[in-house]
Amino acid sequence: MNIRNWLIARKPARSAFRGMTLLEIMVVIAIIGIVATAVSVGVVGYLNKARVNATKSQIGTIANAIQMYALDGDYPSSLAVLTEGAGAPLKPKQLKDPWGQEFLYNYPAQDQNREFDLCSKGPDRREGSDDDICND
Repeated sequence: MNIRNWLIARKPARSAFRGMTLLEIMVVIAIIGIVATAVSVGVVGYLNKARVNATKSQIGTIANAIQMYALDGDYPSSLAVLTEGAGAPLKPKQLKDPWGQEFLYNYPAQDQNREFDLCSKGPDRREGSDDDICND
């Protein structure tokens, strides 16, 4: 077998190992980008909903601690009182919402239907906006 015949015989094997074209790589990257965008949009929405639910749960826990404190006398003057002492019902980190803001506490409540107000500023971190999360 001469070299020319050998090269012709080997040509199909070499062409099977050719690399990807630039166009193929760009299509794969575009598909990955579209999938990543769709997943991230879904995850962000889920995380925001989870933070709101966690805040409502925290408000319930703090409200229970406030009511337990009130059984011994009067309502606390501030939330910090609930974190003091050896038998404190709350830890200081429990007084921050998932957005890192302090919960707002007022006694007596501004609403006549409640004994006290306990609110989170919500996702926008501004007091008095529509996304505030308060005790019922």
